[in-house]
Parts: sequence; structure tokens; C-alpha cells
Amino acid sequence: MKIYLFKKTVLDCKQATLLSLKKEEGKASISERVKLFYHLLYCIYCRRFVKQSSIINHIGKAVVNKIFTHPPHILSTKAKEVIQQQIDNSGQ
Repeated sequence: MKIYLFKKTVLDCKQATLLSLKKEEGKASISERVKLFYHLLYCIYCRRFVKQSSIINHIGKAVVNKIFTHPPHILSTKAKEVIQQQIDNSGQ
């Protein structure tokens, strides 16, 4: 039987995963970050999750930034004119 002296401070993988997401949002306290750091020292799977999650978030933010700075859904001037003519003609 294993007895953990610091059972309240040792996270399981589910808790570490949720805490890593909270940390990524900037909402984790110092004590939570320390607990996560301790868990990541010995858990390769959670370290992999944190790394992959960080990459996904970085790419997602880059895509959102690109969409807002260069929206692909802007109509050309010609298309706007055609639509406006159709609107004007439908009311007659």
C-alpha cells in the first residue's frame, strides 16, 4: 500500500490536464502552477499534452488574427454593386 505524504498536492492526469488549460488562459494561481509543474516533472503524457495544446492554441490565435486582418469573406466592389442592383430591382 502506497501512502502519499502530500496527497492533496499530487495531481492525477485529469486534474493536471484541466489545470494546464486553466494556466494557458492565465487563470491559474501560483500554487496551482507549482502543482502542475511538479506533476509535469514525472508525467511524460501530460507534458506531451501541454506541448500539443500550446501549439494548437498558438496556431489558432494566428489563424484568428489573420482572418481579422485579412478577412476572406469580403465581397468585391463589383459583387456589392450586383447585389445592390438586385435589391433595388426587387422592390419595383
